[in-house]
Formats: sequence, structure tokens, C-alpha cells
Amino acid sequence: MVLTGCAGATSSVRQPPASTTSPRDPGVYASQIVQDTNNVRSARHLPRLTSSRCARDAGLTRAADLLGKTELIHAPLAGVIQECAPATTAAENLSHMAGGPAAVVDAWMHSPGHRSNLLDPTLTEIGVGCAADGPKMLCSQVFLGP
Repeated sequence: MVLTGCAGATSSVRQPPASTTSPRDPGVYASQIVQDTNNVRSARHLPRLTSSRCARDAGLTRAADLLGKTELIHAPLAGVIQECAPATTAAENLSHMAGGPAAVVDAWMHSPGHRSNLLDPTLTEIGVGCAADGPKMLCSQVFLGP
């Protein structure tokens, strides 16, 4: 089974104002998204996601592929599932924002498809890849499940 972050082919999330506390290092930014995602899950009594190097690498590849694009379009996740075996499920959330990691997670929580991925109890692993894109940070959050 393959899941994506939203029902349609493109991603549209509201963008809060830019934060002056946004980390500019893509690795730090990605790590904070993982932490904030797990905090949201823990607050709802859901299991924390474990970090996956394979999911992170897939996220980094996706972020790099989307640099300079005007639309965020979800790619098929069958290749991620194959590469990250024994995973049988994958999901992706995308963002391209000037705000900090907390603003990204908040925006995803206000989008039904993205929220569904964040709170899906069948997803057990996470990896986030980010790339600086001018004043914005482009990120791909990849989830895996058994």
C-alpha cells in the first residue's frame, strides 16, 4: 500500500509568517521536524516514530529533485518501499516555507492529508530531508510502515 500526503497530485498548505528563529542548516531543520512530529504524536498518545536512514535518504533525494520547482508534486513511493524493505507502506509530506520547523508541522496539522500521515499509527519510521531554497526551506518528510 502506498500513501501520499494529500488527495491530489499537488501539495497546498497554508504558510505562516516567516520566523526569525528558523535554523538555516538543512540537517538541523530536518531533525527539528522529526522532533516536532514525535512531540505531536506523543501528545496524542501515539507511538513515537523511529528514525530511518533509508527514509531520510529518500527525503533528501526528493527535496533535491524539487529545488527550483514552482509546485510540490508527490512522486510515486513504490521505489521508496522497494529501497527501504522490509517496509510495505510509505507516505510523504512536502513543505516549502520560510517559517521554522514548528510552523511546518503546524501547517501539516492543518491539512487533512498531511495530518493523516503525521498521526497514522501504522507508520512506524520517519526520515526528513531538507534543502535550502533561497529564503525558504524545502523538505520531504517520508514515513515507513510494516
